[in-house]
Amino acid sequence: MLRRPKLETIIYIVLWVIVTLLYMLGTMRSRNYPSQSLLDWAAVGHMAEVMATFLVLFLVNNQVLIPRLLLRNRMVLYLGAASVLVIIVWGVQTWQFLFNAAQHAPLPGRMHPGPRPFPKPLLPLPLLLDVIYDMLIIGVNIAIRLIFVRYEEKLERETLMKADAENQLAYLKAQINPHFYMNMLNNIHGMIEIDREKAQEMVIAMSRLMRYMLYDSTESRLNLASEIEFVRNYMDIMRQRYPVEKVRIAADYPPDSSVAGVTIAPLVFLAFIENAFKHGISYREESFIAFKIEINGESILFSCINSRHPSKNNGRRTNGIGLKNVRQRLDLIYGSRYILEINQTDSTYSVNLSLPRHEDSNIDN
Repeated sequence: MLRRPKLETIIYIVLWVIVTLLYMLGTMRSRNYPSQSLLDWAAVGHMAEVMATFLVLFLVNNQVLIPRLLLRNRMVLYLGAASVLVIIVWGVQTWQFLFNAAQHAPLPGRMHPGPRPFPKPLLPLPLLLDVIYDMLIIGVNIAIRLIFVRYEEKLERETLMKADAENQLAYLKAQINPHFYMNMLNNIHGMIEIDREKAQEMVIAMSRLMRYMLYDSTESRLNLASEIEFVRNYMDIMRQRYPVEKVRIAADYPPDSSVAGVTIAPLVFLAFIENAFKHGISYREESFIAFKIEINGESILFSCINSRHPSKNNGRRTNGIGLKNVRQRLDLIYGSRYILEINQTDSTYSVNLSLPRHEDSNIDN
């Protein structure tokens, strides 16, 4: 993309070339009727004289008045200075008109009788057109400059908003990681008292998950297959903690062929699955967790349902920092292109998430 000053200069040059050509064609047309040569040095000199005043008006307004007054919000001073500039330029144009009229006036005694002339207008047409053209030059110059200034301001705002969103996203991801580690360490601590061998296996599995979170998840986009593998490892760890006869855990993953080439923001499923285990499992009652990841047309669908125990947490669903952060991350990454539905009944809690399949996110690192 061209920088604003360069593109703006090109537009001004093109406009001045067009105006000059139109003026030249008008001169040639008017000289055609009295059978004069269409263009000669005298006509070129007169055209240069006329265009010079307009060009000076444009340059002073564009290079001095607009940047020093208008763009600094000194509107009253700008309007006054622009009015004075138009009056000065128009005064020079009036002098040029009167001088040229005197040069072409008929000599005394050479008047030819003819019909009585019409009353002369209060302001000769060339002078009236000159002042109109002067104001048009000022107006068009202001319009073009403000269009580019507003466009540049918009780009700067978008750049700042993107940088701010990226900073927020990095902060939220930094919060998610400690939250995840805290939950995993609690799980391992609980397993140590039950089965030390399984606890050791969980430590090894956790190291693989930490490697993924510390290195792979720093990217803005990952293959969906990698994210699914991370979820599989996490689920394997969690299955070792709970007794099979008391807690039913079901997971449904899409076939490898359907996820080829599909990308996703990392760790968007983790908070929902963590909360399902944290709030959906009770050691005193039968519990279940079931989730599914699938590809449906242009969407990535995630659904998770778990048992709900009103007696746990005094019947309140505690939305921890993980769930709060994942909502903010979805807003930052996908904008309005995702759908998140959370529902609960007396016995179940469910989450349904739909993400766009294509890479058209708001944040691209």
